[in-house]
Amino acid sequence: MTTWVSPAVVRSYALVKWDSLNYATSPPAPFANESDFDTFLIDHLIPSAQAHINAHCKRDFDVDYPTGIPEAVRDVCGRATANMIQYLVMNKMGPLIRVGDYRVSMAVQDVLTPELQALLIPWRKRTSKVISTPYKTKELDDTWEYPEKDPFLL
Repeated sequence: MTTWVSPAVVRSYALVKWDSLNYATSPPAPFANESDFDTFLIDHLIPSAQAHINAHCKRDFDVDYPTGIPEAVRDVCGRATANMIQYLVMNKMGPLIRVGDYRVSMAVQDVLTPELQALLIPWRKRTSKVISTPYKTKELDDTWEYPEKDPFLL
């Protein structure tokens, strides 16, 4: 699987520095430097975002677009990966968020938000339609017209 977006693009969308995700300072963990964070993006987060997009669109973009992934799909991949980074930041702060004075809730962690899903509509693979006909066999006609004749209901 090819990488659709670069770590630099993802970082520009997320606006999160690599060291803000560390939970330990001596030694720094999980990222010792920006290069470690970029490796994490390339090895884990970007492929995960690509898999979410492929599943949502019901296709494999690497196979269907061998000459290059459409720019808009690459953009959605960068934004979805940035969402994952934002969720890492939220999870570091704790699972609950405060809404107003008295309400506390869990943060929603959709990688593909409804807005990103709407941007992918042109690339969703559509299933073929089945045409229905009014044709009925004698057995079906009797069952539809007279449900008490259905042998499974006896």
